[in-house]
Amino acid sequence: MTDMELQENNETILFILTTVMEIATLACAYLGLRLFKKNKWLRLALIVVPLVANAILYLIFETTPFFYLGVILLLCIPFVWPRKSA
Repeated sequence: MTDMELQENNETILFILTTVMEIATLACAYLGLRLFKKNKWLRLALIVVPLVANAILYLIFETTPFFYLGVILLLCIPFVWPRKSA
């Protein structure tokens, strides 16, 4: 394979991962915020797992979409954090 083909494969993989993580981030943020009165640790895991995946992908590819998706999930954490009163 030539360098051009490897670069095209890398861009294709990046596009697919970005699209999948955008959909996963939006779905998990919605589900994590909307699962009222359910298992509080499941709600927190729905936010934290894609957050960690976005952080790892940001470190690998060093592109801003994964960073911004992580910021969206970080903003969701205070709303799903388990409290004793809940």
